[in-house]
Amino acid sequence: MNANVLSMTIPAISAGRISAEEFQSHSGIAGRTVADSVIEFLLSQGIGRADGKTIEFAATDRLKTAMLCMRLGIDAEQVSRHLHWHDFEMLASEALRAFGYRVQTNVRFTKPRMEIDVIGIDGDFSLSIDCKHWKKSSRSSLLPYAKKQVRRASEFARRNNVHSVPVLLTLHAGDVRFIDRVPVVPVSQFGSFVTEVKGFLGEIAVVSPSS
Repeated sequence: MNANVLSMTIPAISAGRISAEEFQSHSGIAGRTVADSVIEFLLSQGIGRADGKTIEFAATDRLKTAMLCMRLGIDAEQVSRHLHWHDFEMLASEALRAFGYRVQTNVRFTKPRMEIDVIGIDGDFSLSIDCKHWKKSSRSSLLPYAKKQVRRASEFARRNNVHSVPVLLTLHAGDVRFIDRVPVVPVSQFGSFVTEVKGFLGEIAVVSPSS
């Protein structure tokens, strides 16, 4: 599969049903044969579901296609142009529920005024996730977000009497894995992070209700 052609399809993928003709038109792919081959490839990768003469996409399929493009060599900056933070929120929520977490999204506080994109709660433990898709990640660009996320996680922990790990979820973290002990997790590794996080709490930032 040509990775550049595949990347053209990202804007055409949204939750719901779409005909092959609409998929081709929204992608900007000139030939129907090429569009059909792309659809077949996506289906073979578990993205989308054929339903008669239409294709049905899930809410997380756009981000999954973006990650597939990156594995095929497309630059993260190019891919990120077609994504929104909400794509990351949906994928994070889906992964957390799969691992038994109770999920809250767009959690807002008024005093102080702040918002957390996704919260995953498991008993008295939680993950406070900020969903971003930076074109390029560096320590200097991520540091302000890490500090803000610690404050948000602390507020959530205090109000809900839980321990909370602040997390930055991004498309591509590069060589940056932690900022002041705050995990920087690329979406491709989020599932394994959720599985393993309780095993290395001594190495990362964890805020308590009394923090």
